[in-house]
Amino acid sequence: MRSGPTTLPRQNGREDTLEPRHGSNEDASRPEPRERYTRPKQSALIRMGKRLRDPVNRWFARQSLVGDEAILPASHLPCLDELQREWHIVRQELAPLLVERRSIPAFGKLSPDHRRIANSSAWKSFFLEGYGFKARENRARCPQTAAMLDRIPGLVVAFFSIMEPGTHVPRHRGLTKAWLNCHLGLAVPRGPGRCEMEVNGTPLRWAEGEWMVFDETNPHEVWNETQEPRVVLFLQVRRPMRRSGRMAARLLYSIIRRTGFVQDVRKAIAA
Repeated sequence: MRSGPTTLPRQNGREDTLEPRHGSNEDASRPEPRERYTRPKQSALIRMGKRLRDPVNRWFARQSLVGDEAILPASHLPCLDELQREWHIVRQELAPLLVERRSIPAFGKLSPDHRRIANSSAWKSFFLEGYGFKARENRARCPQTAAMLDRIPGLVVAFFSIMEPGTHVPRHRGLTKAWLNCHLGLAVPRGPGRCEMEVNGTPLRWAEGEWMVFDETNPHEVWNETQEPRVVLFLQVRRPMRRSGRMAARLLYSIIRRTGFVQDVRKAIAA
């Protein structure tokens, strides 16, 4: 398995393209009006979790079986192999969704807790699974992708992350080292314009058909300044850890699963 993209200026040499990138009709390619969202007040549990995250994450780092680097090789997660081998199937199932992507909800609309970094409709998310809750109708539209996701042990979250032209996700960091963020490149604009992520000061570029794996507790920021959408399959997968780390991660998973952080997304998808 290839380790996936690391640092710029690596370029993707593939000649195949996702058709249609903007869709097959005039409506799909016309610029979409941008909605903006206001972030609600965070719950006391989320605020407490953020105060505790640094000491807890230092402990999780000591439990890690794959080190504590900001950017990790995908080979540390063999569970990702099948999706990489069959990435063309994933992209085929994505193609009709992109044609009608105006109907795909914005990430910030689904997850109010993320509105500081996703405060407009420019960042869309087609959810497949999160914290054990499955989006049945969405999965039915991507059955082969969904079947491969079901074979990933320790899967926490899975969705298609669509960033429209002009999207900027400001610098931020995630909550826990208990799981790792994994991006499978599906539609990566070649430019002109910037389309990249910066993790802990290191610039990265996605490559179609390859994984990018990183620890979200490091500061990271994202840009798509091109004229085309950037799409990745976004997964969170439990970090390989020693037994005590795995037990603590399961407890954390169970707690977060019951908070508004997850339940708000679940209700929005059901609606």
